[in-house]
Amino acid sequence: MCIILSKPAGVAMPGIDVLQNCWERNPHGAGYAVARDGAVYIHKGFMTWDNFATIDFDGLTDYSCVFHFRFATHGSQSAGNCHPFPATGNLRRKTCKTDVAIAHNGIISQVKIAKNDYSDTMSYIEQKIAPHWKQCKAKGSYMYSVKSSQKVLLDETGSKWSFLYPNGTIINVGQGITENGQWYSNAGFERFASFQIEPHRLACLNRWARSRSSTDEITPVRPLAMTGYF
Repeated sequence: MCIILSKPAGVAMPGIDVLQNCWERNPHGAGYAVARDGAVYIHKGFMTWDNFATIDFDGLTDYSCVFHFRFATHGSQSAGNCHPFPATGNLRRKTCKTDVAIAHNGIISQVKIAKNDYSDTMSYIEQKIAPHWKQCKAKGSYMYSVKSSQKVLLDETGSKWSFLYPNGTIINVGQGITENGQWYSNAGFERFASFQIEPHRLACLNRWARSRSSTDEITPVRPLAMTGYF
């Protein structure tokens, strides 16, 4: 299902452990966009963690950024199908200078796949977002900057989105999680939580189990260290 990470200028990137959590749960390629010098620059197609980890994350503190980690559902696991995307032109460019960068988290089931090996995101951008972007540019406005247009996007796609503009403005659409000034489209950045049932709670559970009728076939609880994603 992917995960988006966005952060405004002046907010530090998360630690390498958080980025690795994002990667390990969405290992089909990554990319990022950064707003600097009056433009948006897209860099994508990082297909291994080792390659992705070469990015100078500390050097991005002063800039607005949008990162995306992909879990492929439509289209091949390839560098060109990684996010973010420009709104127009060749969506598979691994590096480009553009006027908006787009990242998506979700599955768009109602879109018609536009071209061979296109993802649902690429198809929706080409069919819906690109025409809307041209209209907004002509008016000198940002896409999805008002609630009414965000609602249309959410109703049509049921997804989370991030849009990055040249002046550093980030528009996140959909409910996400904010932590340390960073916005995440879901909880996939969090560490696995480890816990163990406390002895007194374990004893209570076993007393309850023994009090049940033997026909209930309840097995007494054993000490167990559990790990999970919560």
